[in-house]
Amino acid sequence: MDFSGRLGGRRGGGSGGGGGGRRDVDEFGRERRDRPHNRKPYERPGRGGGRGGGHGMGRGGMASGHVGGHLDEAKDIESRLSSLIIKVGDKNTPTLQNNLDALSVVLEKDFTKHEITVLRTFRQCVLELPWKVTVYSTLAGLLNVKNSETGEKVITLMHAVLRESLEKGRWGSVKVLMRFFALLVGTNTISAHTFLAMIQVLLGPVVDAASPVTASGNCYVFIVMSTLLWAGRSLKEYAPAELDQVLTIVSNYVERHSQANEGVTITTVFHDAPPKGSNVLAYLLDILRTVAANEWKIDAISAPHEMFAAEFAQAKKHELPLLELPSSLAPGAFYTPSEFLQLVPSPAEHAVRKYIMQDFIADTLTQLEGNRKDCAKHLMLIHGLCGEDVCSVMTTAQHPEDVDPEGTLVFEYMVAEVLFSFLMQLPEGLYREMYYTSLAIELRKAEPQILATVFETMVENIIARVQVIDVECINRLSNWLAVYISNFGFQWDWSKWEGAVEEPAESPRRCFVQETLLKLMRLSYLDRIKAMLPDSCASLIPDKAPSHNFKFTVQAMDERTRDVSVAIGRCLKNKGSVDQALELLQQHYSQWTDIDDNERQVLAREMLVEHVLLLGSKTFSHMLNAIEKFMPALQKFGEFAEAKLAIAKVTEDFWLRNPQFFAITIDKLVNYRVIDPATVVELIFDDSHVGQWSHFHYWEILRNTVNKVNMRVVQLQGRVEAAITAANSMSDDPAEDGADKAESVESVEATLAQMLQEQREVVVATTRHFVRLLSSHQGTKGDLDRAWLMGRFKEFLRTYRVQIMGNLDTLESLVFNEASTEDTRLVFASMRSLSA
Repeated sequence: MDFSGRLGGRRGGGSGGGGGGRRDVDEFGRERRDRPHNRKPYERPGRGGGRGGGHGMGRGGMASGHVGGHLDEAKDIESRLSSLIIKVGDKNTPTLQNNLDALSVVLEKDFTKHEITVLRTFRQCVLELPWKVTVYSTLAGLLNVKNSETGEKVITLMHAVLRESLEKGRWGSVKVLMRFFALLVGTNTISAHTFLAMIQVLLGPVVDAASPVTASGNCYVFIVMSTLLWAGRSLKEYAPAELDQVLTIVSNYVERHSQANEGVTITTVFHDAPPKGSNVLAYLLDILRTVAANEWKIDAISAPHEMFAAEFAQAKKHELPLLELPSSLAPGAFYTPSEFLQLVPSPAEHAVRKYIMQDFIADTLTQLEGNRKDCAKHLMLIHGLCGEDVCSVMTTAQHPEDVDPEGTLVFEYMVAEVLFSFLMQLPEGLYREMYYTSLAIELRKAEPQILATVFETMVENIIARVQVIDVECINRLSNWLAVYISNFGFQWDWSKWEGAVEEPAESPRRCFVQETLLKLMRLSYLDRIKAMLPDSCASLIPDKAPSHNFKFTVQAMDERTRDVSVAIGRCLKNKGSVDQALELLQQHYSQWTDIDDNERQVLAREMLVEHVLLLGSKTFSHMLNAIEKFMPALQKFGEFAEAKLAIAKVTEDFWLRNPQFFAITIDKLVNYRVIDPATVVELIFDDSHVGQWSHFHYWEILRNTVNKVNMRVVQLQGRVEAAITAANSMSDDPAEDGADKAESVESVEATLAQMLQEQREVVVATTRHFVRLLSSHQGTKGDLDRAWLMGRFKEFLRTYRVQIMGNLDTLESLVFNEASTEDTRLVFASMRSLSA
């Protein structure tokens, strides 16, 4: 599990062909995750053996039968052992103590024969069933009591996994493992001073009172504070002075962090949140102090290690080697601590319990990201280790409708709060937005009635504050809701949002509802969406189904233009070639003697582009084929920047009533180099769009274009590395292939340099346009329009801060100078603080 990237794909394999080897980063320059997708949250050893050798009657048949029988028996035992480890402690039952004791006896007895299976299963359970950490730390302690060598092997393995997780920046695993080791102090498996040495290593970069606030410091301090919640009680008993010292270091850093981030709103989801409400480190420090004032007692989750206090008193303590912090990770590779959104008011006295429960839910959601079905299943099991008075569970209540989420902690609402917190996490989400949507769908399928009500309440609570929500979060929630609704028969109570119709066109609530409906139309069709809406909301969707806006209709043309249009249309319809189409344009427009050559070129370009788009307007596949076929002609008409922009504008006018086809067509034109990314930037920020900054599809097009440029850079960097590797492994006869390999390296490096220049131009041009429009009264129409544009400006700086920091000097001298407004410079400064 890796906290490093919103769009992080999986690790690519090898090199070769045109793609080359892929670097272990995503298009934003952040490290990729390398965990497999859609695997089980733990590896159950399969039942092997098969049918082939059990009853052979030929030579050696009896011997193979005995071997097969022994293999089957061994695998059966391993399967049972794994199942016992996985299932122990699923619920906080009176038999938990006996179950743990009995399991430790079984594991200790079979450990020698099945060591690999036991250790592998134990590792997976600790990492991917994080809410049962108190159970597995107790089990490790019991194994250590019964056989100190077995206990040593368990903690040695987990320490090795911790070192690997630190080295690779898997911060979710680091957090879970540090909690595991914290609880081992309470089982007397490791000493308090050994654990404190681990803490001190993590705090090394921030121990100096003058140390700056950095991304790595935020990550380490967050992990330490999360760990202290579970280690505080034992450290208070065995090393109180050292505990106070650690708390002082943490408190000093959090104070510096709060001062450095005062007034910074670029990562704030709700702009009306109280100062500490959006500062997760300050909020967590308050939780820590509350727990400390209560003698470090945590009652949210069962603590089975307390049942074995007498046994643990006799245990042998083990020492562990010192940890080493990674030295090669970029600032963007560290986890950025983020808040749990408080979407449902809850009693203040339950703040600690709520945070503990949400923390377990969050760890489960991240650790099981590879399989949404198992994640949904295990999320709904977390409450099994809670006491009866910790939270209410609607799925087990006799009358779930009577459960009051504002009067008590309700488990299902906490799950939903964490899910929406991850969905709207800033500066970027941990995973693709679709993960949170698909997870919500799986949760609702498991509990159709209850979870439907919970999610509806959450969305309504968020939209009630939509005036103060970050613009990017509004966009994400709209995407989430559209896909979620489409999976349940498009059923939603739209009557609750009827008031949005009376609001201004740019108001956040109206835009949210309208954009969500437009996305639903993409997932369905207009008439179905019309049928589900109340009449009062009909004005929020188009009167007619999305279609093209072909300019050269018979009624809108003079006679000579009609002749050209009919000829070109007939040529394309009859599968005419590119040369035939160009020749027809030349024949007709050469007869127009009242215009010059430049005007003829403009008219011919517009005519061809309109007809090519019309030819491909039926489906996406038709569009792709049409652009591909006439690509040479389109490229010929778009040799210069002004011509490329003209082609893009014709495309926008053609798909004026179909934003989805507009976005897809622009993407294909960029792919075929008919237009370039800089053209898209100029198109999006065209003055004709002033007053329309609330339209989501413009920013979808811009985001896709910049992502495409960044991905191309990453791919070329991988190809350069592959080419250099190949050049360094020349054959024994350098004269034979050395020249070709060197030429290949130079060629790829030249292409990369060209792509880096294109990336630089796109980033600088986009930032310049944002600042230009925000610094001018003509750049927006009214306060609402400017608020939308400012929100998109923040989103751009957050998302592409790695690329922006790479062009810092250029931007500071050309863009963020005296001509820019103060609020744009403040947002820019906030972005720089994220990249410290």
